[in-house]
Amino acid sequence: MDKKYKVRLHGSEFDLEKNKKGIKVNNYQFDPEVIFNGKFYRVFVNGRELKVEFRDNDILLDGKIVDFDFKSDPQIQTRKGSSHRKSADIRTAIPGKIVEIRVNEGDEVADQQCLLVLESMKMRNEILSPMTGVIDSISVSIGDQVKSRQLMIKIKLK
Repeated sequence: MDKKYKVRLHGSEFDLEKNKKGIKVNNYQFDPEVIFNGKFYRVFVNGRELKVEFRDNDILLDGKIVDFDFKSDPQIQTRKGSSHRKSADIRTAIPGKIVEIRVNEGDEVADQQCLLVLESMKMRNEILSPMTGVIDSISVSIGDQVKSRQLMIKIKLK
């Protein structure tokens, strides 16, 4: 039986499905190879290697802490919860084009408020705020092509 989840990574929300063929993310099928060496996981996807570690309540991807929420029905698990943070760097999880920016520097934002819209693989992805705060800086403009993990917005605690 397939298992379906909602995953939020750096403010972008994805539909994730674990199935017999591997993993499907937003309707794109992947068959990752996963190797555990006793300390961390090495994940190989489409010719790219990722190092995944679990430390205390954090998840590290290639040595960097990941802003990550994982939701399954009926249970919700949260890593790196928004209630403890003082700031957040909003980075792209996938490459794409900025098609809308819904906030300005200095704006107050709520947790889960849409900050901008990223178009990738012919799909529009709303990038949500992981916390309540104030927009400190915006590093992108409408029409910009962004790379994976590129900084787009900085939010600070109000």
